[in-house]
Amino acid sequence: MTMLKYCDTCQLEVNVSIVERAATYKFKNESFDIIEKVVVCECGEELYDEILDSVTMESLKNMYESRIGLSLENIKAIRARYGLSMNLFAKILGWSKSTIARYETGKYIPSISHMATLKQLNNHPEDINEYYKSNQHLFTGKEQLKIQEILKDYDDDKVEKDLINAVNVNYKINDRTIESGYNKFDINKVMNMILFFTQKGVTKTKLMKLLFYSDFLNFKRSSLSISGIPYEKLPYGPVPKDHDLLLSSIEKNNIIKINYDQVNEYTYINIIAVEPFDETLFTETELDAMNFVNDKFLYHGSVSISDFSHKEEGWIKTNDRDIISYDYANNLQLN
Repeated sequence: MTMLKYCDTCQLEVNVSIVERAATYKFKNESFDIIEKVVVCECGEELYDEILDSVTMESLKNMYESRIGLSLENIKAIRARYGLSMNLFAKILGWSKSTIARYETGKYIPSISHMATLKQLNNHPEDINEYYKSNQHLFTGKEQLKIQEILKDYDDDKVEKDLINAVNVNYKINDRTIESGYNKFDINKVMNMILFFTQKGVTKTKLMKLLFYSDFLNFKRSSLSISGIPYEKLPYGPVPKDHDLLLSSIEKNNIIKINYDQVNEYTYINIIAVEPFDETLFTETELDAMNFVNDKFLYHGSVSISDFSHKEEGWIKTNDRDIISYDYANNLQLN
């Protein structure tokens, strides 16, 4: 691909090319090997391009988050969820205040053991009580009363109920609009769609795309989505709105199990069904769409199905983190 761009070396506008090359970057004290696109003049000079530079930075950010298993936003949200000061949160976990500060600012990557703790609290917020009990002796009587008041609501039943309520509230605003495929959000259908695709286990990234294609294909065929889920554009492709909250609430109900598998320095998130799939909740048309999608992508990995989804008009024409309109289902690559 060629285009015109000003070259400081040539001191005029020249034809430049966009080329791919292997590169190694340091990002937050971590080293990453990537394939990046750069603009090169005919004279050989590399020229700055804001858009391509942004793409490279986004790739590094995504690789970093994939490697550590939790995004910086996830890490900061864990303490905020409890309303605890940095000092109290650190003492509950038996860490230093400076350790929490370094993790929440992104200056340091959590150690393997600390990351395991953060993931546990991210997925099971009620487990904060166990950490508090282990370190309760570190607190003054006044501090203990304050912490107990803050954490009293974090029992299993309340967390489970709060998560389901939060999911329903978050999706209600999109009910029966083009953003939800003109259907009402149905948590039971969503759970069983996930069970359908996770009977033998599937990566989180692939599952998100399987749900998207099932809903959009059904809309293309019948003018209605299956689940009533709105989907957002993220770098790795379409995903259900608030997908982390959705998966956490379903796991909390013991419907699925989310496994974090460590391979070298990378963390892979795999989801497997705990309960059997209930096909009676679905129409024949909906089951046909889900089976078609499952067969179509049976041998696709996470990268392959993500790349495939990046060719969808809805993903291309939607801004990052915006909801993808079901109007784009008419031009879906699947029929």
